[in-house]
Amino acid sequence: MLKRTIAGLIMAAILFLIVWLTGFSHFVFDAVLLAVCALATYEMYGATTRADTKIESQKGYKISKISLAFAILAIYPLCYFLGYTGLTFTAILSILIAFLVFIFDDKKTFNDFAVNVVVIFYPLIFLGLLFIINKDFGMIPVMLAIGISTISDAFACWVGASMGKRKIFPKISPKKTGAGFIGGIFGGAVGAIIVYLIFELAKFPTNTIFTFGSLVKDNVLFTILIYAVIGFLVAFFSEIGDLAASRIKRQTGIKDFGKILGSHGGIMDRVDSIMFTTVCVTIIMQIIVLIK
Repeated sequence: MLKRTIAGLIMAAILFLIVWLTGFSHFVFDAVLLAVCALATYEMYGATTRADTKIESQKGYKISKISLAFAILAIYPLCYFLGYTGLTFTAILSILIAFLVFIFDDKKTFNDFAVNVVVIFYPLIFLGLLFIINKDFGMIPVMLAIGISTISDAFACWVGASMGKRKIFPKISPKKTGAGFIGGIFGGAVGAIIVYLIFELAKFPTNTIFTFGSLVKDNVLFTILIYAVIGFLVAFFSEIGDLAASRIKRQTGIKDFGKILGSHGGIMDRVDSIMFTTVCVTIIMQIIVLIK
Protein backbone atom coordinates (compact mmCIF):
# COMPACT_ATOMS: atom_id res chain seq x y z
CA MET A 1 0.00 0.00 0.00
CA LEU A 2 2.86 2.40 0.86
CA LYS A 3 4.58 1.74 -2.48
CA ARG A 4 1.31 2.29 -4.36
CA THR A 5 0.70 5.55 -2.47
CA ILE A 6 4.19 6.86 -3.23
CA ALA A 7 3.88 5.83 -6.88
CA GLY A 8 0.48 7.53 -7.03
CA LEU A 9 1.88 10.78 -5.62
CA ILE A 10 4.72 10.72 -8.16
CA MET A 11 2.24 10.22 -11.02
CA ALA A 12 0.08 13.06 -9.65
CA ALA A 13 3.12 15.37 -9.56
CA ILE A 14 3.99 14.48 -13.16
CA LEU A 15 0.38 15.12 -14.21
CA PHE A 16 0.36 18.57 -12.60
CA LEU A 17 3.66 19.39 -14.31
CA ILE A 18 2.13 18.45 -17.67
CA VAL A 19 -1.01 20.47 -16.89
CA TRP A 20 1.13 23.49 -15.96
CA LEU A 21 3.11 23.20 -19.19
CA THR A 22 -0.12 23.33 -21.20
CA GLY A 23 -0.31 26.96 -20.11
CA PHE A 24 2.52 27.55 -22.57
CA SER A 25 1.22 25.17 -25.26
CA HIS A 26 -1.69 22.75 -25.34
CA PHE A 27 0.45 20.55 -27.61
CA VAL A 28 2.32 19.34 -24.49
CA PHE A 29 -0.75 17.50 -23.24
CA ASP A 30 -1.58 16.31 -26.75
CA ALA A 31 1.88 14.76 -27.14
CA VAL A 32 1.63 12.95 -23.80
CA LEU A 33 -1.92 11.81 -24.59
CA LEU A 34 -0.85 10.42 -27.96
CA ALA A 35 1.87 8.38 -26.24
CA VAL A 36 -0.70 7.13 -23.71
CA CYS A 37 -3.05 6.19 -26.56
CA ALA A 38 -0.31 4.21 -28.30
CA LEU A 39 0.77 2.38 -25.13
CA ALA A 40 -2.81 1.63 -24.06
CA THR A 41 -3.62 0.27 -27.52
CA TYR A 42 -0.50 -1.89 -27.40
CA GLU A 43 -1.56 -3.29 -24.01
CA MET A 44 -5.08 -4.05 -25.25
CA TYR A 45 -3.61 -5.72 -28.31
CA GLY A 46 -1.42 -7.86 -26.05
CA ALA A 47 -4.33 -8.76 -23.76
CA THR A 48 -6.64 -9.83 -26.59
CA THR A 49 -4.08 -11.69 -28.71
CA ARG A 50 -2.57 -13.55 -25.77
CA ALA A 51 -3.63 -17.21 -25.65
CA ASP A 52 -4.46 -18.41 -22.13
CA THR A 53 -4.30 -22.16 -21.76
CA LYS A 54 -6.16 -21.93 -18.42
CA ILE A 55 -9.24 -20.48 -20.09
CA GLU A 56 -10.68 -22.70 -22.79
CA SER A 57 -12.62 -19.87 -24.44
CA GLN A 58 -9.55 -17.62 -24.70
CA LYS A 59 -7.40 -18.87 -27.57
CA GLY A 60 -6.05 -15.45 -28.50
CA TYR A 61 -7.62 -13.31 -31.23
CA LYS A 62 -5.88 -12.42 -34.50
CA ILE A 63 -6.09 -8.64 -34.70
CA SER A 64 -4.90 -6.54 -37.64
CA LYS A 65 -1.81 -4.57 -36.62
CA ILE A 66 -2.20 -2.41 -39.73
CA SER A 67 -5.62 -1.13 -38.61
CA LEU A 68 -4.29 -0.20 -35.17
CA ALA A 69 -1.15 1.43 -36.54
CA PHE A 70 -3.22 3.51 -38.95
CA ALA A 71 -5.56 4.61 -36.15
CA ILE A 72 -2.67 5.69 -33.92
CA LEU A 73 -1.00 7.65 -36.72
CA ALA A 74 -4.19 9.26 -38.01
CA ILE A 75 -6.10 10.09 -34.85
CA TYR A 76 -4.30 13.25 -33.77
CA PRO A 77 -4.05 15.14 -37.08
CA LEU A 78 -7.63 14.22 -37.98
CA CYS A 79 -8.94 15.27 -34.55
CA TYR A 80 -6.92 18.50 -34.58
CA PHE A 81 -8.07 19.66 -37.99
CA LEU A 82 -11.55 18.12 -38.20
CA GLY A 83 -12.64 17.64 -34.59
CA TYR A 84 -15.37 15.06 -34.03
CA THR A 85 -15.63 14.49 -37.78
CA GLY A 86 -11.94 13.58 -37.82
CA LEU A 87 -12.40 11.17 -34.92
CA THR A 88 -15.29 9.56 -36.81
CA PHE A 89 -13.13 9.25 -39.94
CA THR A 90 -10.39 7.61 -37.85
CA ALA A 91 -12.81 5.01 -36.55
CA ILE A 92 -14.44 4.32 -39.93
CA LEU A 93 -11.18 4.02 -41.88
CA SER A 94 -9.54 1.85 -39.20
CA ILE A 95 -12.55 -0.48 -39.13
CA LEU A 96 -12.55 -0.59 -42.94
CA ILE A 97 -8.89 -1.66 -42.94
CA ALA A 98 -9.64 -4.34 -40.33
CA PHE A 99 -12.60 -5.53 -42.41
CA LEU A 100 -10.53 -5.76 -45.59
CA VAL A 101 -7.91 -7.78 -43.73
CA PHE A 102 -10.67 -10.08 -42.47
CA ILE A 103 -12.05 -10.54 -46.01
CA PHE A 104 -8.75 -11.48 -47.62
CA ASP A 105 -7.14 -13.41 -44.74
CA ASP A 106 -8.96 -16.72 -44.41
CA LYS A 107 -7.16 -17.41 -41.10
CA LYS A 108 -9.10 -14.62 -39.41
CA THR A 109 -12.57 -15.29 -38.06
CA PHE A 110 -15.46 -12.89 -37.62
CA ASN A 111 -14.74 -12.90 -33.87
CA ASP A 112 -11.21 -11.69 -34.67
CA PHE A 113 -12.68 -8.80 -36.63
CA ALA A 114 -15.21 -7.98 -33.87
CA VAL A 115 -12.49 -7.86 -31.21
CA ASN A 116 -10.38 -5.75 -33.59
CA VAL A 117 -13.19 -3.17 -33.68
CA VAL A 118 -13.42 -3.20 -29.87
CA VAL A 119 -9.69 -2.48 -29.54
CA ILE A 120 -9.96 0.42 -32.00
CA PHE A 121 -12.61 2.06 -29.82
CA TYR A 122 -11.35 0.85 -26.46
CA PRO A 123 -9.07 2.62 -25.74
CA LEU A 124 -8.13 4.69 -28.81
CA ILE A 125 -11.34 6.39 -29.92
CA PHE A 126 -12.54 6.93 -26.35
CA LEU A 127 -9.26 8.60 -25.34
CA GLY A 128 -9.16 10.52 -28.62
CA LEU A 129 -12.08 12.61 -27.36
CA LEU A 130 -9.62 14.31 -24.98
CA PHE A 131 -7.74 15.81 -27.96
CA ILE A 132 -10.92 17.60 -29.00
CA ILE A 133 -11.95 18.64 -25.49
CA ASN A 134 -8.50 20.12 -24.83
CA LYS A 135 -8.49 22.05 -28.11
CA ASP A 136 -12.05 23.36 -27.85
CA PHE A 137 -12.50 23.88 -24.09
CA GLY A 138 -9.07 23.72 -22.46
CA MET A 139 -7.83 21.66 -19.54
CA ILE A 140 -10.58 22.17 -16.95
CA PRO A 141 -13.03 19.67 -18.55
CA VAL A 142 -10.06 17.35 -19.21
CA MET A 143 -9.08 17.51 -15.55
CA LEU A 144 -12.68 16.80 -14.60
CA ALA A 145 -12.55 13.53 -16.52
CA ILE A 146 -9.22 12.62 -14.92
CA GLY A 147 -9.83 14.01 -11.43
CA ILE A 148 -13.28 12.53 -10.94
CA SER A 149 -12.08 9.11 -12.06
CA THR A 150 -9.03 9.20 -9.77
CA ILE A 151 -10.75 10.44 -6.60
CA SER A 152 -13.79 8.23 -7.21
CA ASP A 153 -11.54 5.18 -7.46
CA ALA A 154 -9.70 6.16 -4.26
CA PHE A 155 -12.95 6.66 -2.32
CA ALA A 156 -14.33 3.37 -3.64
CA CYS A 157 -11.23 1.55 -2.37
CA TRP A 158 -11.19 3.27 1.03
CA VAL A 159 -14.91 2.92 1.74
CA GLY A 160 -15.03 -0.60 0.33
CA ALA A 161 -12.08 -1.74 2.46
CA SER A 162 -13.45 -0.24 5.68
CA MET A 163 -17.21 -0.69 5.32
CA GLY A 164 -17.84 -2.94 2.35
CA LYS A 165 -19.34 -6.33 3.08
CA ARG A 166 -21.89 -7.08 0.38
CA LYS A 167 -20.39 -7.98 -3.00
CA ILE A 168 -22.43 -6.57 -5.87
CA PHE A 169 -20.65 -7.94 -8.96
CA PRO A 170 -18.64 -10.93 -7.68
CA LYS A 171 -18.34 -12.57 -11.11
CA ILE A 172 -16.93 -9.41 -12.68
CA SER A 173 -14.99 -7.73 -9.88
CA PRO A 174 -14.75 -9.85 -6.69
CA LYS A 175 -13.65 -6.89 -4.54
CA LYS A 176 -16.44 -4.53 -5.64
CA THR A 177 -18.91 -3.87 -2.82
CA GLY A 178 -22.09 -1.86 -2.54
CA ALA A 179 -20.50 0.48 0.01
CA GLY A 180 -17.48 0.97 -2.22
CA PHE A 181 -19.71 1.72 -5.21
CA ILE A 182 -21.63 4.40 -3.27
CA GLY A 183 -18.37 5.74 -1.84
CA GLY A 184 -17.02 6.06 -5.37
CA ILE A 185 -20.06 8.09 -6.47
CA PHE A 186 -19.61 10.55 -3.59
CA GLY A 187 -15.87 10.55 -4.25
CA GLY A 188 -16.62 11.75 -7.77
CA ALA A 189 -18.38 14.83 -6.37
CA VAL A 190 -15.39 15.49 -4.10
CA GLY A 191 -13.02 15.09 -7.05
CA ALA A 192 -15.03 17.55 -9.14
CA ILE A 193 -15.02 20.15 -6.37
CA ILE A 194 -11.26 19.71 -5.93
CA VAL A 195 -10.85 20.44 -9.65
CA TYR A 196 -12.92 23.61 -9.15
CA LEU A 197 -10.86 24.74 -6.15
CA ILE A 198 -7.55 24.21 -7.94
CA PHE A 199 -8.28 25.32 -11.48
CA GLU A 200 -11.06 27.90 -11.18
CA LEU A 201 -10.87 29.34 -7.68
CA ALA A 202 -7.09 29.16 -7.16
CA LYS A 203 -6.49 29.62 -10.91
CA PHE A 204 -3.73 27.05 -11.27
CA PRO A 205 -1.87 28.11 -14.45
CA THR A 206 -2.91 25.95 -17.38
CA ASN A 207 -4.59 26.07 -20.78
CA THR A 208 -7.93 27.61 -19.72
CA ILE A 209 -10.52 28.29 -22.41
CA PHE A 210 -13.79 27.44 -20.68
CA THR A 211 -14.84 27.63 -17.02
CA PHE A 212 -18.05 26.27 -15.54
CA GLY A 213 -18.27 29.37 -13.35
CA SER A 214 -18.90 31.41 -16.48
CA LEU A 215 -22.28 29.67 -16.76
CA VAL A 216 -23.47 31.30 -13.50
CA LYS A 217 -21.46 34.54 -13.60
CA ASP A 218 -18.79 33.04 -11.30
CA ASN A 219 -21.17 32.66 -8.37
CA VAL A 220 -19.14 30.40 -6.06
CA LEU A 221 -22.09 28.55 -4.50
CA PHE A 222 -23.80 27.77 -7.81
CA THR A 223 -20.47 26.86 -9.43
CA ILE A 224 -19.71 24.35 -6.65
CA LEU A 225 -23.21 22.93 -7.11
CA ILE A 226 -22.60 22.49 -10.86
CA TYR A 227 -19.32 20.71 -10.18
CA ALA A 228 -20.88 18.46 -7.53
CA VAL A 229 -23.74 17.40 -9.85
CA ILE A 230 -21.28 16.72 -12.67
CA GLY A 231 -19.12 14.77 -10.21
CA PHE A 232 -22.00 12.48 -9.19
CA LEU A 233 -22.95 11.81 -12.81
CA VAL A 234 -19.45 11.30 -14.18
CA ALA A 235 -18.46 9.08 -11.22
CA PHE A 236 -21.16 6.61 -12.24
CA PHE A 237 -19.46 6.30 -15.64
CA SER A 238 -16.15 5.87 -13.84
CA GLU A 239 -17.52 2.90 -11.91
CA ILE A 240 -18.79 1.35 -15.16
CA GLY A 241 -15.35 1.86 -16.71
CA ASP A 242 -13.73 0.04 -13.81
CA LEU A 243 -16.16 -2.87 -14.17
CA ALA A 244 -15.56 -3.01 -17.94
CA ALA A 245 -11.80 -3.35 -17.42
CA SER A 246 -12.35 -6.04 -14.77
CA ARG A 247 -14.60 -7.97 -17.15
CA ILE A 248 -11.99 -7.85 -19.91
CA LYS A 249 -9.18 -8.92 -17.58
CA ARG A 250 -11.19 -11.86 -16.26
CA GLN A 251 -12.10 -12.90 -19.80
CA THR A 252 -8.48 -12.73 -20.97
CA GLY A 253 -7.03 -14.29 -17.83
CA ILE A 254 -4.74 -11.42 -16.79
CA LYS A 255 -4.29 -9.55 -13.51
CA ASP A 256 -3.02 -6.29 -15.00
CA PHE A 257 -2.82 -5.00 -18.55
CA GLY A 258 0.89 -4.27 -18.16
CA LYS A 259 3.78 -3.60 -15.78
CA ILE A 260 5.05 -0.23 -17.00
CA LEU A 261 3.74 1.52 -13.85
CA GLY A 262 5.00 -1.11 -11.40
CA SER A 263 2.46 -1.86 -8.65
CA HIS A 264 -0.10 0.27 -10.50
CA GLY A 265 -0.03 -2.11 -13.47
CA GLY A 266 -0.11 -0.84 -17.03
CA ILE A 267 -1.36 2.30 -18.73
CA MET A 268 -4.73 0.66 -19.35
CA ASP A 269 -5.08 -0.02 -15.63
CA ARG A 270 -4.87 3.75 -15.04
CA VAL A 271 -7.08 4.96 -17.88
CA ASP A 272 -9.82 2.30 -17.82
CA SER A 273 -12.21 4.55 -15.88
CA ILE A 274 -10.96 7.76 -17.53
CA MET A 275 -12.11 6.48 -20.93
CA PHE A 276 -15.70 6.32 -19.71
CA THR A 277 -15.57 9.60 -17.77
CA THR A 278 -14.21 11.22 -20.95
CA VAL A 279 -17.27 10.08 -22.89
CA CYS A 280 -19.55 11.50 -20.19
CA VAL A 281 -17.69 14.83 -20.01
CA THR A 282 -17.83 15.06 -23.82
CA ILE A 283 -21.61 14.67 -23.75
CA ILE A 284 -21.90 17.30 -20.99
CA MET A 285 -19.76 19.78 -22.95
CA GLN A 286 -21.85 19.31 -26.09
CA ILE A 287 -25.05 19.87 -24.10
CA ILE A 288 -23.54 23.10 -22.74
CA VAL A 289 -22.63 24.19 -26.28
CA LEU A 290 -26.20 23.58 -27.44
CA ILE A 291 -27.69 25.45 -24.46
CA LYS A 292 -25.37 28.43 -24.89
